[in-house]
Amino acid sequence: MRSKLCFMGLLLCLPFSLLATTPFNLEGLKALNVLVIDQSNAISSQLEKRLLTDLCKNLEANGIKSSKDDVGTLFVKLMTIKVGEKSVVHISLGVGEESHVKRMEAVESYVLTYSFEDMIVTEDINKEVYDTVMNYLLEEFLEQFHEDNNEEG
Repeated sequence: MRSKLCFMGLLLCLPFSLLATTPFNLEGLKALNVLVIDQSNAISSQLEKRLLTDLCKNLEANGIKSSKDDVGTLFVKLMTIKVGEKSVVHISLGVGEESHVKRMEAVESYVLTYSFEDMIVTEDINKEVYDTVMNYLLEEFLEQFHEDNNEEG
């Protein structure tokens, strides 16, 4: 009976431990282009420029060169819906890279090699988008980057 309870406890905990890791691997990442895509034109052009600048600075400070040819792209994609005085913003931070997909023959493809997202409801879209991108989504990305490359952040 006791062994059955231990086994049941293990089964209950297993899915939670599997959720702790992501299916993405950032090992060996050396350089990325940076792109901000605001599909709804909801943020100011000043914020877009600030995000680009600060993302590049943070990448460089963490050993990832920015603005290089023939490398992947770190992108921030924003989709916004206005609801009364508030904005609902879906924010994705991801990495897309060219890859060879092995099928019957090798196929050139553009693949999503990292993705993390959040959704916010805000009255101050510029402030909240900046905070979410820089203090949450980018921090999670950099944490995984350092873990995957056996470095301390």
